[in-house]
Amino acid sequence: MQTLFERSFLMGIGLLSMTHDKAQKIVDELTLRGEVEKNETKEWVERLTRRGEEERRSLSEMTHKEVKAVLDEMGLATKQDVQDLAARIDVLGKRGKA
Repeated sequence: MQTLFERSFLMGIGLLSMTHDKAQKIVDELTLRGEVEKNETKEWVERLTRRGEEERRSLSEMTHKEVKAVLDEMGLATKQDVQDLAARIDVLGKRGKA
């Protein structure tokens, strides 16, 4: 169970930019201030790094969905639509030559 401190800390440090090195520096600082036990540092670094990766992945998925929704709403052709049309044109062109 996460403590209030952990939740606040995780939200306040900018998880989207969390790398292993950055997490290590933050945890080292917290250890020096006595807010994290030395025997917990590895676990904290792993947790922060993993959470940063999860947040980046989540943001990427959300952004992809939003962009797709906007493109669908605008009625723009997707890359797949253009590829499908090119394939159909190619097939029709071959039929016309035969």
